[in-house]
Amino acid sequence: MLTMIGLAPHPPIIIPEIGRDRLDEAEKTVNGMQELSRQMKEAAPEVLLVITPHGRIVAEGPAIQTGGELKGNFGQFGFPGINVSLETDRELVDLIVEESAKGQLQPLLLADKDPLLRGGGSLDHGAMVPLYYLQQAGLNIPGVHITYSFHPLDQIYDFGRAIKAAAEKRDKRVAVLASGDLSHRLTRGAPAGYNPRGAEFDQQLVGYIRDGEVDKILNFDQQLAEEAGECGLRSFVMALGILDGENFTSEVISYEGPFGVGYLVATLKPLK
Repeated sequence: MLTMIGLAPHPPIIIPEIGRDRLDEAEKTVNGMQELSRQMKEAAPEVLLVITPHGRIVAEGPAIQTGGELKGNFGQFGFPGINVSLETDRELVDLIVEESAKGQLQPLLLADKDPLLRGGGSLDHGAMVPLYYLQQAGLNIPGVHITYSFHPLDQIYDFGRAIKAAAEKRDKRVAVLASGDLSHRLTRGAPAGYNPRGAEFDQQLVGYIRDGEVDKILNFDQQLAEEAGECGLRSFVMALGILDGENFTSEVISYEGPFGVGYLVATLKPLK
């Protein structure tokens, strides 16, 4: 049973120990992540599916890390003492493989020592930042770590439908955490440089999420997405596939772009 989907950004600067004096510049996002974590804990899921842009991306399809316990820390940002982990729910992994075999995309399974996992099977910051907030809120449950692929959006959505079927067979309360930032080109000096179309992309996508306009997201202008320099669209599309056929409510908890990057925090909840 799907309990809810959370859409979350992943800037390490919103981790209090890392952001420190600059945390106030992303206050909306920090508060939004705390609210998202509160709602997700209240939904009482038993399994968490994490979709990230920053794990190992492969040409074959979405990648699933299958190590028994995935661990990560923020050492690359100067804080190796901040740790998060995710115990893999292997039964759900097997069900995703089974259900996706019927569709266009099948996942590539990556064990801890797979040579494609440079540096081992550690968690990436796209997963770690939102997991940090969830675990700080007291929600620490097994799950599955998935990195999206760059296949067409309709195929990514279809893979999400396979995840939905797998989650239903798993017969546990499942929540989804879809990690992704919006445009990285909102201001001069932004991480990916400035492009005036970055704000246009963010405005459109936030509006579509707020209004639950799935068709418009699936047919999003790919040229606009490319010019915006985003990394969240495919995460969100996969999550929407998990909602396929469901009536749902959507809530934009917060949006801001304090460092030239768009940060969206939102929830999607199936109607019972």
